[in-house]
Amino acid sequence: MYANTSQRIILILAYLGALVFCFPIVSSADQDVVDEARTEKELKQVKKKIASLQHIIKKTQSRRSSTEESLRQAELDIGKTKKSLRKANADIKKSKKSIVRLNEEKGRLVLAKRKQKLALVDDIQAAYRTGRQEYIKLLLNQQEPEKLARVLKYYDYFHRTRLGNIQAFNQTISQLEENQLQLDTEINQLSELKKRLEVERASLLKAQDRRKKVIARLNVTLKDRGQQLEALSQDEQDLENLLKAVQETLADLPAQIGDTTPFAKRQGKMSWPSKGRIARSFRSKRKDSNLRWNGVVIRTTEGASVKSIHRGRVVFSDWMRGFGLITIIDHGDSNYTLYGQNESLLKEPGDWVEAGEVIAYSGSSGGQSRPGLYFEIRRNGKPVNPTKWCRR
Repeated sequence: MYANTSQRIILILAYLGALVFCFPIVSSADQDVVDEARTEKELKQVKKKIASLQHIIKKTQSRRSSTEESLRQAELDIGKTKKSLRKANADIKKSKKSIVRLNEEKGRLVLAKRKQKLALVDDIQAAYRTGRQEYIKLLLNQQEPEKLARVLKYYDYFHRTRLGNIQAFNQTISQLEENQLQLDTEINQLSELKKRLEVERASLLKAQDRRKKVIARLNVTLKDRGQQLEALSQDEQDLENLLKAVQETLADLPAQIGDTTPFAKRQGKMSWPSKGRIARSFRSKRKDSNLRWNGVVIRTTEGASVKSIHRGRVVFSDWMRGFGLITIIDHGDSNYTLYGQNESLLKEPGDWVEAGEVIAYSGSSGGQSRPGLYFEIRRNGKPVNPTKWCRR
């Protein structure tokens, strides 16, 4: 929990407090009346919790070293750049598809133009062979009126057909010009996107190099085993403090989980947040310590999708020491899920997410050496075994 983290949490809670302030209270079946006294009381309670939360954040900030702040900033920059790279690649893919589609359309239009041109040439040659004199002769011939009427209909039909062919030809030419304009625009856009991609890649390499150097400095700082254990213990305590503060604050707000199956009733039926094998199991010992894992570490590929296992509201989405880029989701009834060590985060605090919705991409933030996802489930403030809640 750090400077911009504290500001973000405070802004969110202030926003949620504002929701309470605007929340109408029904006093009767016939009339909605805003209970100002009750609303004011609830608002004061929220402000009190915010003040308490600020105290916790301030205390945590005092323990943060400049090296840890550098790691935090480097991993935030990497996450931001990876997100931009992902968008740039998606835009390039979309642009290439548009170019393929426009080229296919251009091919059809060129073929149509060629056929229409040949049809017009035939019409012109036929008109030349027939000539206007033949038409005048028919008009002057009064001996066979029935034949005259029939032939005049033919002439009228051919004339309208020729006119339609000319209009279709002109329309095809206009469509070809519009197609070429769109094609040129897409090609120029693709060129700009590729330039942007190169800039983002260069930024990523710089951020990754910075991260590597910072981790090397941290390893020197925490070379002593006792310091490592102390850091791990403090990381867990910081998380406990954050969850406790968030839970206490949200307890004063109206429940807005909506019409959905309760979290508890989906035990053993939920999908895992990401694909991969479990490298660190629940309650197993951490390396060279008596501390145990409160969740599981899923070994994933870098950039793998991380999905929410149940509908809920994001209450925290930022960098934390020991957990890297982490998202915490409130599922109601004191049920929370935590997704840490991510490469980049997609959701902001206050966002509602559905089960199966992508909320982040896995990585190795928090100073990890290998990509993976730290996944934890909390019920009533206590960690529970994820393998008993997610499908095997």
